[in-house]
Amino acid sequence: MPVFSQSILVLECAASRLALAAFSRVGGRIRLESHDAVELALTGETGWPDAVRGALGKLRAQVPAAGPVILVLPPHLLLTKLIRTPRIEPAKRARVIRFAAEQAIPFALSDVVWGYVAAAEHDLGLELLLTAAKLEVVEPLCAAVQAAGFEPRQVLPSPLATLAAFRLVHAVPAEPVLVLNVGARSTTLLQVEQARFVARTLAVGGRSAIPPADALQFLTTRLTREITLSVLHFRRQNGTQDPVRVYLTGGGAQLSGLVESLAAELKLPVDRLDVLGVIETARPIRNGEAPPGLSLADLAGAAATQLRPGQPMLDLLPPRLRLHRNWRRRRPWLAAAIVLAMGAFVPPFLHYRAVAAAAGGKVDALERELAPWRERVSRQRAKLQQLAELRQQVAQLQGIQDRRTIWLNFLADLQQRLLGVGDVWLDQLTPMSAPGSPLKLAVSGRMLDRTSPLARVSPETFNRVQVLLASIGDSPFLSHIEAEHFNNEQPGVLRFDFVLVVNPGRPL
Repeated sequence: MPVFSQSILVLECAASRLALAAFSRVGGRIRLESHDAVELALTGETGWPDAVRGALGKLRAQVPAAGPVILVLPPHLLLTKLIRTPRIEPAKRARVIRFAAEQAIPFALSDVVWGYVAAAEHDLGLELLLTAAKLEVVEPLCAAVQAAGFEPRQVLPSPLATLAAFRLVHAVPAEPVLVLNVGARSTTLLQVEQARFVARTLAVGGRSAIPPADALQFLTTRLTREITLSVLHFRRQNGTQDPVRVYLTGGGAQLSGLVESLAAELKLPVDRLDVLGVIETARPIRNGEAPPGLSLADLAGAAATQLRPGQPMLDLLPPRLRLHRNWRRRRPWLAAAIVLAMGAFVPPFLHYRAVAAAAGGKVDALERELAPWRERVSRQRAKLQQLAELRQQVAQLQGIQDRRTIWLNFLADLQQRLLGVGDVWLDQLTPMSAPGSPLKLAVSGRMLDRTSPLARVSPETFNRVQVLLASIGDSPFLSHIEAEHFNNEQPGVLRFDFVLVVNPGRPL
């Protein structure tokens, strides 16, 4: 969960520059306290990490004190996809979303840091914006930020920072609009319809290898083609409406004539999104002293997610740093609790030590009187021990009798749930057990796709297998399901494997 504070430091790692800005909240408005930016000395496509490390040192030298920062990741380091999930209860939603993430992300989930945020909610399900970044990229970047004297508190994807910047300026639009954050290497495209939004990263940037005289025409042509294809894709896949206005932001949006050229090609009004009109500044901005608001969009948007609650946000901070951050937040409270606990025990300790000394004499006298009674109690205890052993033997015999029928009840329950889904059968059910742990059953089976018998299984079959897992998971004989695996290589058949963990309260 984010911590909303009165001041925040934001570090934007763009494709061609690093920018650091300090923001604070004054009343209901956000104020820009300071801003510094360093252009990256890029030596090639693979030189971005080294250039970032060098620029971090320059930025650190320009600020009097470092500390926690919100790190904004650029689009070219992110994988962004819009996925749909059925409307199910929250207890099972995480498992369904994880399954969808495994299908959408072309890497093992252990190799990436990923998260999701609700983009839209319908009667039939949810639309989620899934964002992932490779750990081998994010962890070295966070390490470089730490080495420069900053402490990453949250890693925010740039599309959500752009969305927050747009809503900082225009709140909730009454009609569909497009927001283009044109960077040096890529462009973030957002289509916003009231509270709903969809996002896409375009491989089009403001910095290209063509001559400057042709840059405007080249960028306009590429952006127009990608915008047209994206709007068509959103309309077909997500049912969105055609946008009525376009807003430009980012460093690439400062190209002279881009607004007019895009407006002519798209046949839509095109405006620049300038956040300087809605935030305050610590001192007046003079020419050449601060960048235009187009370069501040993601910085101000990231600050808005912290200073104004309610913005869609997710955290791509690596797990190791997330644990360290949570520990540092709790450490002062734990230290205070330890001190209070130790102080609270001192007065009772002194009091009860005096009481114990006075009671010691009385205990000795009572021990002498109780000696004959203790012997009698010892004999009774031996008899009770024999009785307990007999009861245990009876309970064991009763347990054997109960287990003769519980397997029949479990298999009948499992068969009923398979029949409820239909076109599914089990190939193997193998018990697995380990000392001191609940019994596990390894299950292998197949599900028939009648709608596509000669092709790979359809998404409907994946939904059916999710319904099957949810139904089996509700069995009173089971605790939960784990190690789910699916194979759709055989035409018309979806193979599945999973492990059923038996409910310890109803052992088989």
